[in-house]
Formats: sequence, structure tokens, C-alpha cells
Amino acid sequence: MAFRNKFSPAWRTSLLCASALLLGACAGNAGTTTGDGKISGDLNTANTAAVGQGGTVTYTITYPISNWNVLNSGGATYSVLDISSALLPGAFLIKPDGSSAVNTPVVTSAEKISDSPQTVKYTIDPKAVWSDGTPMSADDFRYTWKALDPRQCPKCQASNTAGYDRIKSVTGSDGGKTVTVVFDQAYVDWKALFSPFLPAHVAATYGSVDTPDGLAKSFNEGFAKSVPKYSGGPYKIDEVTSDGSVVMVRNDKWYGEPAHLDKLIFRLITDVSQQPTSLANSEVDVIYPNPQVDIVQQVDELPGVRYQVTPGASMHQIWLNLNAAVMKDVALRKAIFQAVNVQQVIDKTIGQFDDTAEPLKDHMFIKGSPGYSDVVSEFEYGIGDAEKAKKTLTDAGYQGVGSKLVAPDGKPLPALRFAVQAGDKLRASEAQLVKAAVAPLGINVEVATVSNTIDAVQEGNWAITVGTVSQSPFSTTSNIPYFLACPAGVTFCRFNLGNYGNPEVDKLLNSALAAPSAEAATQLLQKADKIVSADYAVLPLYQNRSFLAYNAKVGNIRENSLGFPTYNTEQWGLLSGS
Repeated sequence: MAFRNKFSPAWRTSLLCASALLLGACAGNAGTTTGDGKISGDLNTANTAAVGQGGTVTYTITYPISNWNVLNSGGATYSVLDISSALLPGAFLIKPDGSSAVNTPVVTSAEKISDSPQTVKYTIDPKAVWSDGTPMSADDFRYTWKALDPRQCPKCQASNTAGYDRIKSVTGSDGGKTVTVVFDQAYVDWKALFSPFLPAHVAATYGSVDTPDGLAKSFNEGFAKSVPKYSGGPYKIDEVTSDGSVVMVRNDKWYGEPAHLDKLIFRLITDVSQQPTSLANSEVDVIYPNPQVDIVQQVDELPGVRYQVTPGASMHQIWLNLNAAVMKDVALRKAIFQAVNVQQVIDKTIGQFDDTAEPLKDHMFIKGSPGYSDVVSEFEYGIGDAEKAKKTLTDAGYQGVGSKLVAPDGKPLPALRFAVQAGDKLRASEAQLVKAAVAPLGINVEVATVSNTIDAVQEGNWAITVGTVSQSPFSTTSNIPYFLACPAGVTFCRFNLGNYGNPEVDKLLNSALAAPSAEAATQLLQKADKIVSADYAVLPLYQNRSFLAYNAKVGNIRENSLGFPTYNTEQWGLLSGS
């Protein structure tokens, strides 16, 4: 499972800068080269280079695209997130160092002008237009709000409604270039909104933007099923090939810094193990897989290739499926978490290429952020103690502990299906470590390789999986999709993978959204984290690493684990003389 960034704790810039490893120096690029070939420096300027005009860069995507609407919960993978960063405008931009800023040239200013009621004013750049020449306006903000507000569009399959469900009105003035957003409830993470936003005039071609059914049709069908013919970014889609790759060319209506490349190609390679070979053969110029020992080692040996391994803006976790009957019992879930040795999992996986990796002990904050604390240790998460786990099961009425486990109701415990993405050796290794950890309890884990973990999870035939869930500078909004209970009657939430839900957690999350400050919101999230920990639904493993490798001739591409490497595609280019 891989969900990257952008949708959703505040990060301390110094942590990222101190931890970043930029390897494989290339003459002419920004950074200080040390004796072992590593480059240190500001994440925001890494790989800065003088580039020429023209040429093609091919960027690898891993997941097939079945849903083009990046804001839709119905199957948009992070391949679409990468692509959408080059297509869709937003009010705020997340930089590689974790800071956020007004996203010029889309908007020239965005500020809160009142607290009672909370009111935010955006000024859209007069030059900002969509690729068909239609000016960007308050209409686009209004449509995006309506589609993501369940009060106005209950059938819209929104991946995250946080904040939008607190807006009272969105109005335009100055020819639609000034947007005033008034909230009926305070929203602490207002800077997370409208990044990105969708074109209202395109939505109107799919269905009425003034009725709930019309909104749902445009959002769930029009934007989701149609290849985007629109763009508000530096590139636009020219072709989607028969093999699932996406070819982009310059957007001639782009209103910002002119793009350097003639073409930007997103090539689909679903087998992650083949991506380094494609990079070595110059079939692709950029790969962005989840880091795995063998892949990092392969890339490290390639001449003319640079790569970054950085602490990512995401948490690597074990998720249990609370929809599965076998996982309804908290005692079983606790025993599994007691039996798994998280430090051992790290040592035998990512610790082999990054010895700074250590166990995460918080569900909602990454180490180094202001809210991070050791929440899980008192609940004996990840301690690798089979004897304690056996006692937990015995005390709960299980029989056959240590041989073949029988539930308190007298039924033998079925094999627990652990879903793993095909070709993902890291997660396959983690699954085997979990299988070995719980075997002494009398629990059998069946590791099932699936072609697409997202689809497999949605189908529901699983008990355990490994997920990488993303965070952002907006802590409350980041955690809402993962821990807020699914709506009544919904058995699968796009990001709440295990269908976790607790009314007390819901109350705390909603209170955090309306907190008067980020500090107050953090305190509420910490209280929620205690409850989540006591429910034994998600076992944090470690802060995921991001791995970006690219041909040394490509300038100005850099890792942005809080956004996407594609956050600045207009700056990408081939080094002069390449």
C-alpha cells in the first residue's frame, strides 16, 4: 500500500535538512560534496542546475490509472497524484523542507482577515488561466468546495472533506479574481484547502454544478473517468498510450515560469524490481519507488545516476482489518502487536540501507514534529514478547495457545490473510517477519501476493496489510482520513484502511479542527492518539523513507516527500550540454 503525501504532522525543517542524504554528485549541481560522494545542503535547492530548452524526461509511475480525479476516494493512486501536480493549480505549495507558502503564480495572496466568523481572502493572479484560455476564478473555488462538502454533495466520493464541511460561503469579486471564503465553524488548517482545485467550467460539461446529483455526476464520473483535457499547470496531457503511460507537452497557456522540456512522460512500470534496470538502460530518467534494500543497492552502483534517500512525510504501519470477523476481538489484536518485534523488522529491512531508522511510537505525529511523543510503549506495541502475547490470549479465553489457536467461542482461528503488493520485496519481507512472530502463538498467517493492494484491500478479503500513509504540515487534516470513523453504511474508506472508528476519537478530531491554534489542536490529537493506541488497530513501524533516483543529466528535480517531486516540473530540464 502506498499513499504519498499531499493529502494530508507539522515538520521541523531542521530535522529534514539534517537527515537528508543526496548521493551521487554531478558536476555543476548545487550542494556540498563530501568525501564519500554524499551531498548535503538545503532541500529546497538540491540539484539546482542551469538547464537548456527542449528535450524529454521520462518519470516512472508504479500504479495503473483507473481514476483521474485526484480528490476522489474511488481509486486515485499516487501515480495520479504525481501527474496531477503538473496539471492542477492550488492555493498553497508545500516545499521540500516542509514549509508551506502561497503558490504563486496561481494566487498572489491568501490571508485570514477575520476570526469571527473565520474569513479567508484569496487573490488569484490576473494572468492565471486554464489551458483552454478560461480565467481561473472564484467559480473554481466554489465548485471544489461544493463537491468536497458532504452537506451539498452527499454522493460525491471525496477523499477528504475536512474543512470544506465547515465553509458557509464562497463568493467572488473583482471579476472573480478575489475569492472570499466564510466559515460557519473555525478550521485550524485552512491553508490545506483548495490545493488543488478543479475547473468549474469543465465540471459544468459533465453535469449541473448547482444540484447535488449534478455535482456527484461531474465529480465521480466526469473528472474520475475522463482523461484530463484541461490543465492549470505547466504541462498538459497530449496522449495516454496503450501501455498506460501518459505523455505531456508544454501548456501554451501556462502563465508562470516557462517550462523547459518539450515533453514530460509518465511511464507505467508496475514491477518495482524492474525500475532500476529501466533507469540503467536509459528507458526512463526518474524512478520513485518505495525504497528497498536491493533497489537502493542496484541504483548505488549505476554510473551517471543520482539519488536521494530521505525521511519521508509518511508513516509505515501494519494495519488490521476491523471489518474482518476474526479481527473484532481487541485481545487478538493486542497479542499480535505484542508479538511483533518492530526493531527487528527495521533491522532486517530499511535498517540495511539507513541505520538512522528507528521505531515510531506515535500514530499521528512523526518524530521531530512538535506533537510527537512515545504514546504506544505503555500499550506494549512492537515489543516482540511472545510470552506476554500468549498470556493476553489465555486471559481472554483462547485455547490452543502456542499450538493451534481456538477462539473463545470454540471456533478454530482461521489463517490470517496478509495482503502484499506483487514485486514489493520490502513489504514481502515484513509480512514474513510478522508471520514468524505470531506463529509461536498458534496463529497462522497466509501471505497473499496481490496485483494491486488498493483493490485487494477494497475487496475486503484480508486481515493484515502494510501501509504507508502520508502526512503534511497540517496535522489535524492529515489524520482525519485515517482515524475518523467511516460514515454509516460504508464498509471501506479510501484512507481508513482498516475501518477504524471510535466515537471519542471522532469528537477529539473534530474539536481539533476547530481549535484556536495549531498548539491547541496538537494537544487534542495527543489525547486521541492514546485512545487509538488502546484500540490496537494500527501498529506504527517506522518513518518511511522516500527514494528518488534520476539520471544526472536532469536538473532541478528533487525529492519533496511532503508534496511530490513533480511539484516544480516547470523548472525541470536537461543540463546544458547534455
